Amino acid sequence: MRIVIATGIYPPEIGGHSFYAKSLKEALERDGHTVRLVLFGTLKRFPTGVRHLLYAIKLWWCSRDSEGIIAFDTFSVAIPAALVAMLTKKPTLNRAGGDFVWETHVNRTGNRTALPEFYAHRDRWNLKERLSFLLIRWALSRVHVVFSSSWFRDIWQDAYGFNPAHTHVIENAIEPKLESRAPTRKNFLFYTREIPLKNHDAFRRAFQRAKEKHPDIELEEGAVPHDELLERIRSGYAVVLPSVSEVTPNLILESIRCGKPFLLTKYSGYAERFGAYGVIVDPLSEADMEQGIKELCDEKKYAELCLKISHFNEVHSYETIAREYVALFEKI
Repeated sequence: MRIVIATGIYPPEIGGHSFYAKSLKEALERDGHTVRLVLFGTLKRFPTGVRHLLYAIKLWWCSRDSEGIIAFDTFSVAIPAALVAMLTKKPTLNRAGGDFVWETHVNRTGNRTALPEFYAHRDRWNLKERLSFLLIRWALSRVHVVFSSSWFRDIWQDAYGFNPAHTHVIENAIEPKLESRAPTRKNFLFYTREIPLKNHDAFRRAFQRAKEKHPDIELEEGAVPHDELLERIRSGYAVVLPSVSEVTPNLILESIRCGKPFLLTKYSGYAERFGAYGVIVDPLSEADMEQGIKELCDEKKYAELCLKISHFNEVHSYETIAREYVALFEKI
C-alpha cells in the first residue's frame, strides 16, 4: 500500500508525536508498504495561514499517487489534510493525540481546568480559542479520527459531535520491559515541560509538605534526552505526572516498562487503564497530591505496586499499530 504520513514534527525534533510518526513509518515499511513523509520543512518560516495553505498544496502534490494519508496533529496539519481529503477523496486518518484548544487555554490563562470540564466553560475562551475550535471541528469532520484512548474519544465526541462511525481507537505502543534497578534513594522523577498544565507549582507545594514527614524524599525535575530519561527511571524510585490532565502519557508507559510505580492525575485516559500500577490523585487538590506522595513512601504499598508491575507483560508493538492503521484504510 502507498501511504503518506503528514506531520509537523519529526526527529531530530522532539515533541508528542515526533517519535511515534518515525516509528510508525518504519513499521509500515518493514511490512512492505511504501511510505512518503511530508513535513512542513521550510514552510515554517511563513506566517500562520499562508504556511497552512502552502502545506496543503505540498501535501496534495506529494499524495497524488498514494492510497491513503495518515495525518498527525489536530490543527496545523489537520486543516491542510482535510482540504486535501476533500479534493482527492483519499482515505485520511488523523491521529488526535492531544487537545490543542484546551492546552492553549490553560497555558494562556493559568486556570487549572481539567479536560473533562473544559468544554462546559466556553464562555471563558478568547477569540483565538473559539476560532481554533471551529476550524478543528470543520477539519476533523471530513476525515476519520484515530484516538489513543476511548476516554479521550468520548470527551471529543460530546464536544465536537463527530460521526461515531468515523472515530477509532488505536492505543499507544507498549514496548517490552526493561531491567529495573533497585533505587538507592527516594527520588521522584518529574521530567516534563514547565508549563501551567503540568501543574508544577501546586505539586511542589504538596511535595514540600510531604517532605516534612518523609525528609529523605527528593524531587528531580528538568528535561533530558529520551535514552537518558529511561536510564533515570530504571534506577529511580517513582515517576510523577500530576498534570491538570493527561490524555495517554507515554511517560507512564515508560514507568511501567522500567518496573517503577508512579503518581498520575485522575484526569487521564490511563488513570483507569493502568491505575493499579500506581497512585491516582486529584491534581486540583494539594492535599490529595500530598497523600499520594506519602502512599508511595510507604514501604508496603511501594512493594505491592512493584510486584504488580513485575507481572505486567502486555506488549503493543509498532508493527501491530501499523497493521491496525492498514486495517482501517481497508475498512474505509
